[in-house]
Amino acid sequence: MRWAALVLLAALPGCRAVSDVAGVVAAGVSGSATANPAIGIAVGIGVRAGVDEVRKYVVRHWHEGEQDAIADAAGSLPIGGRRAWEIRHSIPIGNERGELEPVREWSTPLTTCREIVFSVVDDGERELFTTTLCRDGRGWKWAAAEPAVERWGFLQ
Repeated sequence: MRWAALVLLAALPGCRAVSDVAGVVAAGVSGSATANPAIGIAVGIGVRAGVDEVRKYVVRHWHEGEQDAIADAAGSLPIGGRRAWEIRHSIPIGNERGELEPVREWSTPLTTCREIVFSVVDDGERELFTTTLCRDGRGWKWAAAEPAVERWGFLQ
């Protein structure tokens, strides 16, 4: 029962605060159990860092799925063609949708690349982005980090 309340409490401030809450709880519990505040602080810092890394991994995995959905949809279109794209995660958080259009394509001795314009519909508002996709051995992959920086706050 207590754990359910802690999980619910941790979810209230948002995903980024989960690691802070976990660190504070771990510091308090371990500091009380050992009667040594230094151990409590060390455990709290370690738990916070661990939970933060797990959160970042999950977010990167979700964003990679979104980028792959966009790349797959854009790779099969002719230049100037339009198509809707959508990503549905197994946990229904961060599901996204929009439209995309490849606007140009070029080839190098290493690969073929495309520049695309895509939209993301979020809470009824449509935002436009551009990115570059390049073909690798398995299909089309996201090749530019700029939209990820603006949209997701850290490099992929």
